Amino acid sequence: MTQDFYCDEVLSGKTQVKVVMETNNVMAYHHTRPYYKHHIVVIPKIHIQSFISEEEENDDELV
Repeated sequence: MTQDFYCDEVLSGKTQVKVVMETNNVMAYHHTRPYYKHHIVVIPKIHIQSFISEEEENDDELV
């Protein structure tokens, strides 16, 4: 498994997931191995190195 599981597996379609919602920028789906009864994962459709960095280059994609 790669360090970027979500992009490599989920967004590419290699791993099938039950999608809850999808837009041009994000995808929300039921976790493949849920820890909680309702475990939803929300991921951006582009690679973002860090959500806590002060880079502004991805601001438009996150809105």
